[in-house]
Amino acid sequence: MSGQDLETKEGARDEAVAWLLRVQSETATAEDWTALADWLEGSEARLAAFEEAELIAADLELRKAEIAQGLMPPASNVVNFPKRTPAPARRAWIGGLITASLAVLVGGPALWTASQGRSVTYETRPGETRRIDLADGTRITLDGGSKLVVRLGWRKRQVEMGLAQASFDVAKDPSRPFVIGVGDQRVRVVGTEFNIRRDDKSVRVTVRRGVVEVAQRGGQGAAPVRLTVGQELRHVQGAPGSEIRRVAPDGAFAWAQGQLVADNETLGDIVADLNRRFSTPVRISPQAAARRFSGVIALDDEDVAVQVLARYAGLTVDRVNGEIVLR
Repeated sequence: MSGQDLETKEGARDEAVAWLLRVQSETATAEDWTALADWLEGSEARLAAFEEAELIAADLELRKAEIAQGLMPPASNVVNFPKRTPAPARRAWIGGLITASLAVLVGGPALWTASQGRSVTYETRPGETRRIDLADGTRITLDGGSKLVVRLGWRKRQVEMGLAQASFDVAKDPSRPFVIGVGDQRVRVVGTEFNIRRDDKSVRVTVRRGVVEVAQRGGQGAAPVRLTVGQELRHVQGAPGSEIRRVAPDGAFAWAQGQLVADNETLGDIVADLNRRFSTPVRISPQAAARRFSGVIALDDEDVAVQVLARYAGLTVDRVNGEIVLR
């Protein structure tokens, strides 16, 4: 490790302690927290230093009884030697650490983590749909067999989508953008209504109101794309770009009303949607999965829905080991 690296690490450490003291003070303001967030976003070293300070604080909180015992007055037969005065730089660090420790014992650790929002996981079983009303006024409708994780922070609202389908009606808040991580894509909005469908191979974003920005995670790949009403982005995982098309946006939301609206969709994609809606898995042969279908399928009866596809494509329907097989 070079002297410059050591100096950078020590400088970040000292500043992290100072920030910990500042935001845990009884006089801390919202502006203090905003300034802290700006400082932390300046480098990974700062964030690491602050997290280390929080870990120390947490350890001090757990061991405060032991520390207090160690600070008991010495026995009368102990001879105290004159105290040595630490060097100025070391004295500043020790003093800061002691002050931070006292602040932590009073205020408690992990305030920065709290500012990022508590992580809440929402999950549905196949055949189950769920409406989620977030504290900021945003409404999410989650399709069956879906999972997402939500964090409502002070400066950013964040969602991480697993394999899922969900419609979002995001409450407008320019000071807190709503950011969704979905596969290798990042969706960013302020306030709008849109639907996202993600399976193991692709991501689809359809906008019904407002503007949605979609970009490659990490800033790689093509430039960010802005979608407006009636536009849909289709992205294959790992591809450098995406396809943008005009659609009737209500079709992407029809699943929430018990319908599947397909416009030249592959049977493989339709079967994936059926597997979110129904508890009995549907499997389709690779040869049939590439064929396409347009139409409306009611989602209130699995057998009827499967028969619609089978008749359209001239497929047979078998039940094998608890699955419905189309081939």
